[in-house]
Amino acid sequence: MAEQAVTITAKALYDQLAQSRDPYLVRARRAAELTVPYLVPKDGTSGSTTFTEPNQGLGARGVRQLASKLSISLFPINAPFFKYEIDDIALADLTKADDKRGEIEKALNARERAVISEMNGSMFRPIAFEACRQLVVAGNYLLFIPKKGKPRGFRLTSYVVNRDPAGNVLDIVVKEVVARVALSEDIKAKIGAVTNVATADREAEVEVYTKITLDDATNQYIVTQEIDDVVIDGEYSGNYPADKLPWLPLRFTYVEGEDYGRGFVDEYIGDLNSLEVLTGALRDGTVQGAKVVWIVSPNSTINVNKLAKAENGGFVQGDINAVQALRLDKANDMAVAERFIAQLTERLSFAFLLNTAIQRSGERVTAEEIRYMAGELDQGLGGVYSLLAEEFQMPVAKLYEARMEFVRKVPPLPKEITSTSIVTGLDALGRGNDLQNLDSFIAGAAQVGGPEAIGRYVNLGEYFKRRGAALGIDMGGLIRTDEEIQASDQQAQQMAMVQQLGPQAIAQMGGMAKEGMKQQPQATTGEQNG
Repeated sequence: MAEQAVTITAKALYDQLAQSRDPYLVRARRAAELTVPYLVPKDGTSGSTTFTEPNQGLGARGVRQLASKLSISLFPINAPFFKYEIDDIALADLTKADDKRGEIEKALNARERAVISEMNGSMFRPIAFEACRQLVVAGNYLLFIPKKGKPRGFRLTSYVVNRDPAGNVLDIVVKEVVARVALSEDIKAKIGAVTNVATADREAEVEVYTKITLDDATNQYIVTQEIDDVVIDGEYSGNYPADKLPWLPLRFTYVEGEDYGRGFVDEYIGDLNSLEVLTGALRDGTVQGAKVVWIVSPNSTINVNKLAKAENGGFVQGDINAVQALRLDKANDMAVAERFIAQLTERLSFAFLLNTAIQRSGERVTAEEIRYMAGELDQGLGGVYSLLAEEFQMPVAKLYEARMEFVRKVPPLPKEITSTSIVTGLDALGRGNDLQNLDSFIAGAAQVGGPEAIGRYVNLGEYFKRRGAALGIDMGGLIRTDEEIQASDQQAQQMAMVQQLGPQAIAQMGGMAKEGMKQQPQATTGEQNG
């Protein structure tokens, strides 16, 4: 298998792996047709293609809402999504000092902010949002993060992937179509293309294949690019360690033994399809019911032309019973369809975490109820966060860290004392549970023992620290130490004494204290001499 992966051409490998991709592509296109059709277009689609419009807009709104929520949860705007952790034992052995941790944490925090700044400057967030939309609809997306330049994304229609039973990537082949005239002269000469720009067909296109194959011997990925089965010197060709591969084949869900993931929309395709059919039928019935057609008895003496041309308020001779409006007696049937559409809308709103699904219908809805239901909906994404943390967040953090080291903006970290951990997504849900448990504990203690019990038994300083950690707040320098609290209390007592006794009394007491201190050493000296 390893020899075949090395010798087979990129185009042949792409065609071979495309057969196993087709069922996932069919489902992805069906999901896109019910939500956002242009996300997974059919072959031959261009900018001038007109897509079939869905009969309902709930699917598109749900996809945007869920993708936005995923994007913000995985990559927050104003906070790092990862954190460098320090191994205390290794740090003590390496530095032989106990006072270095604060300085190291400060430097690591600055490094985290620098990596996030590099991400924001490289237009990563638009690509991350598009990746979330593709994952929700198609379940798969290929992300490419180079060492310099902007990141890129590839839809399922543009790449194939091969994994081992454990889910590790063995092969990736990316197919791109570029204009032949856009190729460099060296590549044109190598593939035997036309070199004269004046006579070249500017509409001619070539297929560029990028093949990424895992070498079992070195545990590195070999990246090559081919045009017309000829290997070219691509910009990103070379060898990459397994943990530094810039090509990330993302999946929304993990299915044992499958090379590709399944989309979120695929799980609710039945409800979306029912909503699509019923909405279309109700729309057509409403249009037909709103159409006004007059039925005239064939034996009537009324002139139809005069009736049609009569002005508002005019007169036409004839029997009124001979003219009736065509009526559509389908009100009860449409009412049944409307009730079912309302049920489908409610179910799908909960599935896509839409804001309308969080607040129940009622006049008095407390803010606690809304927070509780929002938390319940967020926890429903726990399984999604766990996979995306491993295959999306962690590789992105490491690739942008390597990117910063490549351009020498930051020095390499000592791997002996530091490690990278994700602090958003699934970890944020865990901190949310900790916060909820802390608040429940304090509320229960206050209910049983009263507010006095809280001040007597609970260590407020430790509670503040744990609450800040649960909220994801940097607590460095925020909470006062015991010494600072004692100094502040002493100063407050002195200020209260000054206000109560007056400045002169305080000065007099201070002078008496100083005089006593002067006399005390003299007495001691006299005793010694005696």
